[in-house]
Amino acid sequence: MKVLRALVCFVAVLTVGALLASADTLHGYCVSPAAPCSDNGTITSTNNNPPTFAFSYAGNLHRAHGDFWLIQLVPDNHNAGFSLTLNGGNTANSSEAATLFSSTEWDSGKLSGYLSTFDFGGPSHPLNAYLPSTQSVDAGANGYYVYLYDFGAFDYKTASGDPTFSVDSGAVPQGSVFLSVLTDYNTLNVTADTPNSASILETGSSSPVPEPSSLLLLGSGVVGFAAMMRRRLKT
Repeated sequence: MKVLRALVCFVAVLTVGALLASADTLHGYCVSPAAPCSDNGTITSTNNNPPTFAFSYAGNLHRAHGDFWLIQLVPDNHNAGFSLTLNGGNTANSSEAATLFSSTEWDSGKLSGYLSTFDFGGPSHPLNAYLPSTQSVDAGANGYYVYLYDFGAFDYKTASGDPTFSVDSGAVPQGSVFLSVLTDYNTLNVTADTPNSASILETGSSSPVPEPSSLLLLGSGVVGFAAMMRRRLKT
């Protein structure tokens, strides 16, 4: 009987431990005015490019706080000349430019091994969790270059809402994947992670966001054209 009770307790501890270990997850979703996107069991895709998206911590057991990192996987055939700046809502840093993690692409193994400075304790993020989905819209992709965005300290309990992200400048290459992690304030130990299926996959073709100067020139051109047409009508 004692052995049975001990066995039951051991199984209970393992079960609780497994639940706690898998509880800290961040789930990507699309933000209005974009069309909704949802976790389909494989990956969360959006056809809106540029995308507006967020990461939710709903349904978890712990208080999640730490440094909020956004990770972007850029298809290796779209890395030349790549640059992107993202705006953050409800984040400590309102804008962050993409920082290349390594000049060597990720084309085998697991992201948890490739991003060696991060201590992943949850999903290991194998390459085949993402690459087949990317190749469905970008057949020439064979791997990724990994870019990081550090949006600073974040606390899901005290924040006014989920952290949201939109493109400030640059373009999102078709087939890119976004995922996020929370790390300890003083270390890079991952305390909350994005399941493979809850990552954001961009399936739409890229449309660069116009710079303010370009918009000004476009506006001036429209005004000039209207004035020219008005003069012609008067003559």
